[in-house]
Amino acid sequence: MKILVFGATGRIGSSVVDQAVASGHTVAAFVRDRSRLKTANLTAFEGNVLDSAAVEAVLRNGFDAVVVAIGSRYLGVTGTAEMPRKSVLGNLSTFILRLTPVGNAIRDHDGAFSLVSKSALDWTLAACPWVKDGPARGNYKTSLTFPGGNKFIYPADVAHFFVRELTAHTASRQVVGIWY
Repeated sequence: MKILVFGATGRIGSSVVDQAVASGHTVAAFVRDRSRLKTANLTAFEGNVLDSAAVEAVLRNGFDAVVVAIGSRYLGVTGTAEMPRKSVLGNLSTFILRLTPVGNAIRDHDGAFSLVSKSALDWTLAACPWVKDGPARGNYKTSLTFPGGNKFIYPADVAHFFVRELTAHTASRQVVGIWY
């Protein structure tokens, strides 16, 4: 599969690149600074994602999937507050978080989710609670319902979910919670 990754030098994006290359996909990365790429065997496009002409020019190369960008298939990260289904504890956890400084991030995710969910795109969002630094565990839980509580996930396992979803395509137009 031919994949374009935006944010390929970040914590999750770099893990997506590594795992997609290791899985045999043809990977291209759109980055501000190609010297920050740590993975070999990929094509690098340098530019600013805020430059719509540059983004459109890269997209003309034709890709089967685009990770964390606008394309025919959109895979992105959101928070658990955007999960349509929540248990009573999940609703309570979300309500409390909205009252804390994290509430600013939740409102940002709310706006992004509103745009994506109303679009005609084939999208999947990984609803991550707290993304902590740490090594891939290789096993994590996924759910369409947020049960609440203090949950976390490591970037490499979010990347694993994305790379698996590229070919499995089991969560079209869904927000999937991912945590340990």
